[in-house]
Amino acid sequence: MRLPSWRTTWLVACAVLLVHVWLLASSNLWLTPSADQTIQTKAFVTRQIQLPPTQSATPTAKPKTTSAQNPPTTVEPAPPSTASTSADTNPSLTSETIQGSNSNTSISSIGNQDIAAAVVLPARVASGVDMPPYPRFAGDGVPANEASAFKVPAPVFLKYQVLGMSKQMNYSAWAEFSWQHDGQRYDSKLEVGAFLLGSRSQTSQGTLGSEGLMPQRFGDKYRTEVASHFQRDKGVISFSNNAPEVPLLKGAQDRLSVVMQIAALLSAEPERYPVGTMLSFQTVATRDAEVWLFLVEKSETLQLPYGDVPTIKINRKPRKEFDQTIELWFAPSIDYLPVRLRVTNANGDFVDQQLRKVEKPRS
Repeated sequence: MRLPSWRTTWLVACAVLLVHVWLLASSNLWLTPSADQTIQTKAFVTRQIQLPPTQSATPTAKPKTTSAQNPPTTVEPAPPSTASTSADTNPSLTSETIQGSNSNTSISSIGNQDIAAAVVLPARVASGVDMPPYPRFAGDGVPANEASAFKVPAPVFLKYQVLGMSKQMNYSAWAEFSWQHDGQRYDSKLEVGAFLLGSRSQTSQGTLGSEGLMPQRFGDKYRTEVASHFQRDKGVISFSNNAPEVPLLKGAQDRLSVVMQIAALLSAEPERYPVGTMLSFQTVATRDAEVWLFLVEKSETLQLPYGDVPTIKINRKPRKEFDQTIELWFAPSIDYLPVRLRVTNANGDFVDQQLRKVEKPRS
């Protein structure tokens, strides 16, 4: 017995709708972590890889302190206070660890290498190597005489075209990013959705201060919302889903704010971040926090729905099994805003957001 044509059409529509709901729920917004990422807590530092005339190879650190202000100006911050430190160690190496105390930081040798010497590593291959541990410094990881500044982009509303693949199924969607601030507080929201399916959103709110963006709350909402809270008075990060608290380190960001933090660094002093520079942030999700390392990889002109745009590509390479590859492109001609963001899972699933339109901020 054949079903009436309207019933057949209704059943097909329901099936398509369910498939798209599943794809939307499993999509990675900008920087959604993979399910099995482990908790790590490490300080924010930067590190530059240089190409010297000799061939010895030893690590060095290029540290940072921060200051946030209105977009038109760049201000140097006051010297940082001394505080406890932490080290980013690689379990595949057998060298001594880097250790610190509450009053100052002592950095042990890594094998027979001198950590104060320049690193010999060709910039053209810097993105494809396994990086050694990074030395840490007192306070927020920066000697007082090497402070740098932040210059946050002006308020803006960005629209993206989104293409992706989940479980071998291709899909398309839209994304909108709202960035608002008054020079003291910021409010940002990323929303991704598809026709007839609703949307999923991430939000980040906080202040602009000595560490650039200083998040207070990070939320991720699909049907229901889960959130992370930066309790700076207690020095911890807490989670609404009752996951264990983790220490809050200076320079900490969430999965949304870290993108604008990088934009603010590049905008303030682009000359300090040539190819080979490494940026490191404690990065917070809705149930854990870990250190993320971003490499300034290359300059590249992209052909986007918005048009042809010269960009700086920054890459977070996987460092362990099941890590995501995260590629970000920032446009110097548009306040170093993120014009493309691609997140690729270990199984090949990906989300690729490409800038389509730049608008004035919405009230």
